[in-house]
Amino acid sequence: MDYHGNTNYAVVDIDLIDDLYRTAYQEKVLGTERLRFLNVSRVVDTVETPDTVRTTVESLVTGDRTTLDADVVVYATGYLPADALGLLGDVAEHCLLDDRGRVRVERDYRIATGPGLSCGIYLQGGTEHTHGITSSLLSNTAVRVGEILDSVVEREPKDAPGRPHGAVGGVGAPL
Repeated sequence: MDYHGNTNYAVVDIDLIDDLYRTAYQEKVLGTERLRFLNVSRVVDTVETPDTVRTTVESLVTGDRTTLDADVVVYATGYLPADALGLLGDVAEHCLLDDRGRVRVERDYRIATGPGLSCGIYLQGGTEHTHGITSSLLSNTAVRVGEILDSVVEREPKDAPGRPHGAVGGVGAPL
């Protein structure tokens, strides 16, 4: 997860990707290579000089270091997902945690909760620690939504007083 974890969030417009790779290829062929991609690496030093920015980049694969003089340095670092518990306020105290302090998520993307909570809380994202790296891929959205819907329907009380059979609960309705 540490090595591949950021790949799911590295989404860039396809036209931009095409332009960047076209430019990098043309520069390489012409011998005027200004644009370079240093994948799987980290910046270990950056020093601003009067004429340039001198940056040392270390490969996380080989440990080799490359020093670059550049006009501009762009850090494309991604982002960290929101903490589900932080979004839930007081309800978070009913959520069960694993041995590392992370929210427990069931196979159906429902947060495991204690007996004091009867509603279902489902996650769309933030489940890599329980469902693997592919759980955040956009290509899995339809499957994930289908699994969540199946879970909601299966948990629906069939004989709730005052509700027609098949009605799905709203805010505050037990699931």
